[in-house]
Amino acid sequence: MRLSFYTLLFFAVFQWLTSTSAQAQGYLLLSGKVIDQSTQKPISHAYVGMMSKSTGTLTNEDGHFFYRFPRIAIDSVVVVAVIGYKPFRQKASAYTLNQKDVVIELEPATPRLVDSSFIKTFEARNLVSDALGKIKKNNPETPYLLNGFYRESLQQNGEYVDIREAVLQSEKDPRPKILVPEKVKALRGRQFLSDNRSKTLEGYSFPNGATIVTHSIDVGIPEYLDGKNLYDYVYELDDTIAYYLDKQVYRVLFRPVSAGIKAARTGSISINAADSAIIQIEYDFTAEGVKDILKTSTSDKVFGKTKREAKRVYTCINYKPFAGKWYLQDYRMLLDTQFEQNKVQTLGSIKLQFVTTEIQKSNGMRIPETDVLIDTENFSPQVIPKYDEVFWGNFNFIIPSDAMRQIVNTLAK
Repeated sequence: MRLSFYTLLFFAVFQWLTSTSAQAQGYLLLSGKVIDQSTQKPISHAYVGMMSKSTGTLTNEDGHFFYRFPRIAIDSVVVVAVIGYKPFRQKASAYTLNQKDVVIELEPATPRLVDSSFIKTFEARNLVSDALGKIKKNNPETPYLLNGFYRESLQQNGEYVDIREAVLQSEKDPRPKILVPEKVKALRGRQFLSDNRSKTLEGYSFPNGATIVTHSIDVGIPEYLDGKNLYDYVYELDDTIAYYLDKQVYRVLFRPVSAGIKAARTGSISINAADSAIIQIEYDFTAEGVKDILKTSTSDKVFGKTKREAKRVYTCINYKPFAGKWYLQDYRMLLDTQFEQNKVQTLGSIKLQFVTTEIQKSNGMRIPETDVLIDTENFSPQVIPKYDEVFWGNFNFIIPSDAMRQIVNTLAK
């Protein structure tokens, strides 16, 4: 049977479309390590992703990253960025498909020195106040959904004994006059629990840890800086101006005006010079502030009832730009507590981390109340021969450190 020209043309077009569609489907992988160009040392907590597509991940504490993206985005630019370095930009198509040994070197961005006389006369509090006042302008104004990766870990005298992980969705509605709470949903989760955990640390956990680290300033000014609380602190411009994504960043140091400030913090606020957007908040609670936390009525739910002394409470929150607005990039929290039982001391360290891997639009009701995550302790226990990344499917995640993998190897024996 002889086929007509148009029939042959149809089959040719159909075959091309089918081939193109097949290539567009699926995901590609880019993984490796981010290092300092000068020192060759690993850079932790650096963003790796496609800012134009609102997807990405972070390097772990050893500088390693794992980034999975849709094949259809192969011609998009991969950006690697962190405060203090010049951003790295390269099309994804420049790499071998599913390349796993990429080494990306970031060049340090030379900070701009600020004259000491200028620092003395500069009204740093006004800069912070201006940034807080522009939260509504610089951050999302309509409901949105953050997809991200959550990790909660417990270390006992420096060794990991518990690890909880999950892919989360966090839905936010920053619109005024609409009292809709932030909602968090677990799409997939697991936990590794070691038998080596001391009974001294019984009850030492954050049952609402996922809710804490998915919170963002776009739904409200931090309570310790809100209203009159802003005057509880002394503010001073840092002596250097850093850079993020080639833009100048002012770093304002703050400390409590007196020892009597409740839950006092000392740290820094990094503000983008171009639009006065807050891009990082980092602080430690003061010794007095840590004591205030121990006095709260809910402290027994976190620390248990064993004799204890909190040593450190640290927080670092970073934001990233997308489509003219700033969104939560990652939130990290550390709690160190010294426990004592029968004159034996045990140091317990809880680490919480949430990393946004994708930003989506929302109507404010994509997470029903029946799906809201209540407690991360309900994640399914996992005992497997190795730290299985396949578990996460096409979701991005933070590569576990070698020390984290040891707990899994121990459980598998």
